[in-house]
Amino acid sequence: MASVTRHEAGDYRAAVTRALGSIAAGEFQKIVLARAQDLTAGAPFHPLRLLNGIRQRFPDCYSFSLADGAGGSFIGASPERLVRLSQGWLETEALAGSAPRGAGASEDAGLAAALRHSEKDRREHRLVLDSIVRRLAPLGLSLEFSEPPGLRRLANVQHLHTPLRAALPVGVRLLDAVARLHPTPAVGGTPRDAAVARIRELEGFPRGLYAGVLGWVNARGGGEFFVGLRSALVRGASARVYAGAGLVAGSTPDQEWAETELKFQALLDAILAQP
Repeated sequence: MASVTRHEAGDYRAAVTRALGSIAAGEFQKIVLARAQDLTAGAPFHPLRLLNGIRQRFPDCYSFSLADGAGGSFIGASPERLVRLSQGWLETEALAGSAPRGAGASEDAGLAAALRHSEKDRREHRLVLDSIVRRLAPLGLSLEFSEPPGLRRLANVQHLHTPLRAALPVGVRLLDAVARLHPTPAVGGTPRDAAVARIRELEGFPRGLYAGVLGWVNARGGGEFFVGLRSALVRGASARVYAGAGLVAGSTPDQEWAETELKFQALLDAILAQP
């Protein structure tokens, strides 16, 4: 698509610097800060074409399009399952710690090995994993998972990944687990209340539907929910595109900027590829 202008909402590096100061002061251990970019085109965007382009680029993600009730479409491809319930088994996952994909197999393997051995990324991942276990424990769930974390490889990024599962106790429903889990440290922070309370102030813009929960339930109580990440709110010739990154001690503004740029790129490619 020709003649698209981009404008950054807020000063991300400054926000990251302030958040790292709060981490150093002991206010919280982790916080997830997002960036937003506003796109303006010379002609209206086509939500269905955008959705189809994202689906083709990310066949292993949850592709979604949701009307926002005000004439806009919230569109994206999320890699993160919040929770799934099928045949009495509840499944969730810890997805945190990121690295780019390599240009070839050798470079890709090297980046994966560096991610697996990164103390900062493993610590970030562990915060998410521990939070999931802690938050589901009051429901009587005994979660099974393997260590160390594996890898979840997407088209342009790879993450540390730990699947978890447990038999659902009698009397516990899927939406009970959703309420306990959201927002996870992968979109909020740890401790949750302290981190989430600072997000809007630091980001400087409302998230809206970004990082919210989307999904479905059926008449038998089964269903699946995921987190609305790697997304854009499209309305006419305007679009706001979102991407975030988790900050812990050892993070730097430049590292987090680079991670969000990587996450932005796939959506921007899909948007700009529209005729």
